[in-house]
Amino acid sequence: MSRPSALVLAAALALCAGIGLPGHARPDEIQPDRPEITESARLVPRGSFQLETGITFSKESRAGGRAEKVLGSEADLRIGLARNFELNIEGEPFLRVRGPEDDTGFGDVTLGLRYRFVEGDDEPWSPSVGVKPFVRLPIAGEPIGTGRAAFGFLFMASVPLPLDFELEVNAGAVAVGQSRSSEYRGQGIVSASVSRDLARWMFGFVEFFYSTRAQRDEREQFAVNVGLVYRVTPTLAVDAAVQTSLLGQGPDYLIRTGLSVRFGR
Repeated sequence: MSRPSALVLAAALALCAGIGLPGHARPDEIQPDRPEITESARLVPRGSFQLETGITFSKESRAGGRAEKVLGSEADLRIGLARNFELNIEGEPFLRVRGPEDDTGFGDVTLGLRYRFVEGDDEPWSPSVGVKPFVRLPIAGEPIGTGRAAFGFLFMASVPLPLDFELEVNAGAVAVGQSRSSEYRGQGIVSASVSRDLARWMFGFVEFFYSTRAQRDEREQFAVNVGLVYRVTPTLAVDAAVQTSLLGQGPDYLIRTGLSVRFGR
């Protein structure tokens, strides 16, 4: 078993071992999306600003060539416009790519709007359901980005489960601009995350993510991501996670760590 896979397995077993521990997070405590890939249908409160930031490091082997290593940063500003509307501004303020091609610069910026049309509560099987249209602006060229825009639509559901578990599911479609071409290609995205409060101040998650090819010369990706989020205060959290590809194209491993803070209500 590879080292990234062993780390993922160990984290998953640690989450399962948490069954029976008290999970008493209050509804007003911060619940960041990061370091998960799956986005939540639980929105930030109206009038609040939630900044989710972090550092990433990944390594991806390339057949017959140098492995690609990427050191980067992530930033997601979530703004509660109304009870059921949230504005998202996401970006990668810094990326350093080393591999077959080297580059340093800014990543693309994504604008999205979450609309929740079903609001659940903390009772088991009471889901929150929403949708998120988004557009990715082509700030970065190759090898950081493609230099082309992308447009997408995401379905989101967050479902409390018995024993203090929660299931979050995303399914969506993206029209991805192709590099070195004026064409667009359809991409499908599906992800699911199971999380649990391991204590009143910490929760862990195990997540699976699948996407079809984004570019004509790429392959699909199937990956697993596991991590922990620690609430330092009701409005401040720190996190860490490790992701590895199981099938298709993707990083051998991707490490995320960062913090999230909420301002306002």
